[in-house]
This record gives sequence, C-alpha cells and structure tokens, in this order.
Amino acid sequence: LIQIQSTGSFEVELVKDNIFEWHVTIEGAKDSFYEGEKFKLRFKFDAKYPTEPPEVSFLVRVPGWPLPEAPTKNASGKCPAQRKGGEWPARWGIRKHHVPIHPHIYTNGHICLSIIYDDWSPALGVEAVCHSMVSMMSSAKEKEPPADNEMHLDSGTQSAKDVKGWDFHDHEA
Repeated sequence: LIQIQSTGSFEVELVKDNIFEWHVTIEGAKDSFYEGEKFKLRFKFDAKYPTEPPEVSFLVRVPGWPLPEAPTKNASGKCPAQRKGGEWPARWGIRKHHVPIHPHIYTNGHICLSIIYDDWSPALGVEAVCHSMVSMMSSAKEKEPPADNEMHLDSGTQSAKDVKGWDFHDHEA
C-alpha cells in the first residue's frame, strides 16, 4: 500500500480501515478515449492472496461523486468519470454509474481481463493490475459497452470471480 502511494501513479484508500479491501483511483491515459476521466477500482483480498488473485471490479457508484450527465451532447465535467465536453451518444442510453464505457468492462463493474483470473501470477500486484487496466482502456478502438453487457447483467452474478467461462479472445481492446 505504501509503495503504491509513493509512486504517485494511483490514489489508494482502505475501505473502513480494512486491509483486505482497497479502493484505487485510476485516471484515463493521455490521448485515449478516457483522458481526463477518473474511475475507482475495488480490490478485495482473501487469505489465498497472493497465490490467487484479488477480486477486482470498478465501483458502480462512488460516494461523493455526482452521477454522469446522460444523455447529453456536452458534459459539464462535474462527474470525475465523464470528461468535460465529452460526447454521450444516445445509443448508450441513460448512464447511472461511474464505470468506464469499454468493450471489456461491464456496467456492473465486472472486468474481462485475463490477468485478474486465469493468467494471474503471484508476481503481479495491485500496481501491475492498475497499469494493465489503464493500458487496456487506452488501447480501445471505440468507446462502447460489451456486446453481451445485458446478458451478463441478467446472469445475476454478484462477484466477477464467480463468473464461469470468461472468453479472453480479444487482446487488442
């Protein structure tokens, strides 16, 4: 925790002084669709960490952050998860969350990223996961929700670690 905070790359906070649950604020990379936008990741650790990955998801609602203005042509930028002047296409519908719009990030906060599931290594840590998340978001070719977002939400799975059959087929977006 101290090492991550000392790099200045990410803001880290313990949830209710619980060493097993962290919120980490990440910021979209320069020249990406997410430049100037901020998001919070939730890391939940159990006794099997670091042998097994923590549960990682985006916070759907961040306390103290206003909800994004949607639908809108030009966002005010009051919500950290929405860049000022950012376009909000009508096809995205009403946005009632702080989750990034991305082909591998579901609106319930679940993330389709192999290193937090099947490709986990104990050599990885929170900072590596955060850098991978920013990198994944930066390489997006479009700002769209996953094609199967509604089906995923209908599955009723609360924990991303309980999702069976993640398909890590796209290594570019």
